Amino acid sequence: MKKLILICNAGSATLKFKLFDYSLNQIASGNFEKIGLPGSFLKINKRYKRFGRVKTHSQALKHILNELRDNKQAIRLIGHRVVHGGEQFIKPTLVTKKVWHQIAKYNELAPLHNPSSLKVIQASFKILPKAQNIAVFDTAFYASLTPEQFLYALPYEFYRRHKIRRYGFHGISHKYVAGQAAKKLNKPLTKINLITVHLGNGCSITAVKKGKPIATSMGFTPLEGLVMGTRSGNIDPALPLFIQRKFKLGYDKVEKILNKESGLLGISGFTSDMREILKAAGYPVIDYHGRTKFTKQQKVRARLALKIFITRLQNYISLYASLLGSIQAIVFTGGIGERSSVIRQLAVQNLKIGKKTRVIKINADEELEIARQIRR
Repeated sequence: MKKLILICNAGSATLKFKLFDYSLNQIASGNFEKIGLPGSFLKINKRYKRFGRVKTHSQALKHILNELRDNKQAIRLIGHRVVHGGEQFIKPTLVTKKVWHQIAKYNELAPLHNPSSLKVIQASFKILPKAQNIAVFDTAFYASLTPEQFLYALPYEFYRRHKIRRYGFHGISHKYVAGQAAKKLNKPLTKINLITVHLGNGCSITAVKKGKPIATSMGFTPLEGLVMGTRSGNIDPALPLFIQRKFKLGYDKVEKILNKESGLLGISGFTSDMREILKAAGYPVIDYHGRTKFTKQQKVRARLALKIFITRLQNYISLYASLLGSIQAIVFTGGIGERSSVIRQLAVQNLKIGKKTRVIKINADEELEIARQIRR
């Protein structure tokens, strides 16, 4: 009897999945979107199926498995992307009830993703009781970071007692594209240095030395680092306190400003979508079917947002290039990194990175990377 691997990648209102056989040939793929919102829909193998409103990730998984009913009973492994595993989970882990509760301790550190993943795992226990559920953690790739890279210059007790430190995120994506880049370069991963750049609505960059990360931009949370779609990235740490006092705002409101109202959206004032930013700034955009008319102010602010985005990105590339000494490639992935040649060109423009350094784009495939890690 054939044995299959199902990979689940849960977001706050989405559930991506891929189905593989044990040779890692893809059988099916899809994405359930707008979970908990009106107009929920499932895209599977280029077909769309619409629902009025699917309230939970558990219900979404049931609908997905109903579409996969011919293969449902052959599923033996279910791999789950879990964003935050702290210092405790540094390798793929078989999820038992005890492990499930241990993962739940990190929900407050990844409130948009961890709870959704745990709901999908819980539903998997019930719907496919014979399958093993294995969690693969975004933070695990960065377990090898040294203390000088992961510690903040805060009282050491914060780390010792509460594990407040840099964790790093998008680790599954960075690990996957590093491996694929090595294949493209036809060199062993352990013999090359890379800078991997994941640019989507969330953005992160990692310095990879001989297959191991030695620095990364995201920190204790995914808010640190690069300018993102709606996240501020690096700011003066005193600013949130000042904003709280100056405008008499509560913690939740300040957190919302930093995570959902800043970044490209905050600077431009009208969008978090890099395609719209580029269009308004006067650059060509491939496969763009959105708005084409912008006010004078929107054009000015879009150009400013783009300049800030690129400047911060170049600052990190320069820093990581100096850390690595020599780099064989800068690798771009994620929705922006893969699709926008303009962003890739601007990111490396005028940088002193060496004539032999290649600029590569690789399509992200976190699901395939998870399947590789859990296959037995």
